[in-house]
Amino acid sequence: MLTAGSCVDWLRNDLELIGSAAESESVAARCADAEGVWFVPALLGLGTPIWDYGARGTLLGLTRGSGRPQVVRAVLEGIAHRGADLLDAAEADTGVQVPVLRVDGGMSANSVFVQALADACGRPIEVSPVLEATTLGAAYVAGLEVGVWSGDDDIAAAWSCARVVEPGRAADRDQWREAVNRAGEWLPELSALRF
Repeated sequence: MLTAGSCVDWLRNDLELIGSAAESESVAARCADAEGVWFVPALLGLGTPIWDYGARGTLLGLTRGSGRPQVVRAVLEGIAHRGADLLDAAEADTGVQVPVLRVDGGMSANSVFVQALADACGRPIEVSPVLEATTLGAAYVAGLEVGVWSGDDDIAAAWSCARVVEPGRAADRDQWREAVNRAGEWLPELSALRF
């Protein structure tokens, strides 16, 4: 994903719709859903599995009733849908079904986002007890090296999530794909790039 947390930064720094990244949760929670507003987080194009560098961030479905809560929620839901796109691509490429997702990072502290991710992916989300779990992973690797753990199974047994978020409603993945299609190839010369 080329942009995720930076979309929340965009809401804060550039649009000034929120005063802090954490405020995105309370603002988005003011509405039960985005009320037909869709945001495609393609501020730098779209990465896996689409690879369209000419796609651009797109806000669709605005009405006179759309306001700050709907836009903020649409941004969080759009990031969640991109997460589901990544999961779909990984499962398609590997043939391995992922029954539960584990998340960490700053956005994992946002309950509206985590619920949107569970809804978009259609499976439970386990939130790490450590916000930045990369350091925890490094500690596990070091522990393997010095013999604290005898193998991957010992490390897996040490896992305990802070909370589990179950899907609450089915996300409209067809409408999401339509929004992505509309965001695509906005800059054809960049969309033509292939690596």
